[in-house]
Amino acid sequence: MALRDLVRRRDSGVAITGDGRSLTYDELWRRGDLAASALGAVRGQVGYVDRNGTEFWELFLGAAKAGVTLVPLNFRLSADELAWICADAGITLVVAGEAFAASLPPSVEVVRVGRDYERWIASPSSAVPRDAGPALLMYSSGTTGRPKGVRIEAAQLAWTVAACGSRFSVDGATVSLVPTPYHHIAGAGWSLVTLAAGGTIVQNREPTPDSMLRQLVEHRATHAAMVPSLIQAIVDSPAASEVSTLRHVVYGGAPIPPALMKRATDVLGARFHQSYGLTETTGVATVLAPEDHFVESRLLSVGRPLPGIEVSIMDGTGEVLVRGPSLTSGYWNRDSDDLFTPDGRLRTGDAGVLDDGGYLYLRDRIKDMIISGGENVYPAEVEKVLSDHPSVLDVAVIGTPSARWGETPLAVVVASAPLDGASLIAWCRERIAHFKCPTEVVFVDALPRNASGKVLKRVLREGRLS
Repeated sequence: MALRDLVRRRDSGVAITGDGRSLTYDELWRRGDLAASALGAVRGQVGYVDRNGTEFWELFLGAAKAGVTLVPLNFRLSADELAWICADAGITLVVAGEAFAASLPPSVEVVRVGRDYERWIASPSSAVPRDAGPALLMYSSGTTGRPKGVRIEAAQLAWTVAACGSRFSVDGATVSLVPTPYHHIAGAGWSLVTLAAGGTIVQNREPTPDSMLRQLVEHRATHAAMVPSLIQAIVDSPAASEVSTLRHVVYGGAPIPPALMKRATDVLGARFHQSYGLTETTGVATVLAPEDHFVESRLLSVGRPLPGIEVSIMDGTGEVLVRGPSLTSGYWNRDSDDLFTPDGRLRTGDAGVLDDGGYLYLRDRIKDMIISGGENVYPAEVEKVLSDHPSVLDVAVIGTPSARWGETPLAVVVASAPLDGASLIAWCRERIAHFKCPTEVVFVDALPRNASGKVLKRVLREGRLS
């Protein structure tokens, strides 16, 4: 299937709406053709940096026709980070929202969303379309160093769109709320699943519980993708009772607590699906089905593999391995040998276990695992225990060198009230095995995080070693 053909052709159906602007499928295809003509003169890749907007999908269709790779850029990145990605990806032109244009390097041509963009797509080019490279280059959030450009090919997208459309009951009557930014595979991928089925996506440019509730009600949304913290905030709102059309909610990033699951089901009346995957797996590798959400032990699982996806556990390290048609072919401009096992399974970097029913339970990131006296300690488990303390606002656990044990857990804590390390260590020793407990606690005002909100544990380790 050609990349452009992933987006359904429907003359009058609404393809995209939300925040005051709508496009029918016919209008989207027409503007995609204009973008393709304008992109014909571009020698390099094209970037997009803005909150969710219709221009992204016009560029998606246009880039596919012109043989140009589209690179969604995280609008939360600094000017230096954006400059590095532009250079690494070979971006020569960026379509940018007004608020983000000034952060782009002088090496790229900037087309501002609005009048500038409208003039640009109205300027045809006589250039001949090129051989297509990757459909998308999606850059990782870079918790361990420079971000990596993940190659997303048309075949990966086609397989994932078909598999997810079937699993999540997406069709031409679907109205999907999309609060996740398009620079995340979850945002772009979830939208494309809906557009491929001929449904409608409701863009949310600045997601808050209030704005999402307003759009769920106003647009009579049938589907939504969000994280558990947003689900909690939505069901806590008195306005949640006005949501009457929601049928399916896809969430990820963390398990959903049993009490929240019951309340969300009661309040919203929707079926919940938890998904797990990486940018390198085109978003979804496993799904916890709605019926599994009522088996309490399975709420800690990320579900079972999609049909056609194989999940296994590497001996020794416990790393989760994935094989199937949704996998990336590798990274842009860098060696990808370490990404795959010799037999072609993708190394996720996550530690996990499979139960007898094929359900996957995640433990932690392999790179964050602490080996203390020969025992594996997963920081996420220790962080969960510490975060249950009423005076712990935020916490991260890393390994610190130990002459006796090799390394031991060190807790870096943001406290909401006066607290001492000894009491926190004692709290842990009452709840988990002693070898898992921190041997030291350091208090800080805030934890370092990247643009996606992930804790930068390498920064904590480097600070400790220095």
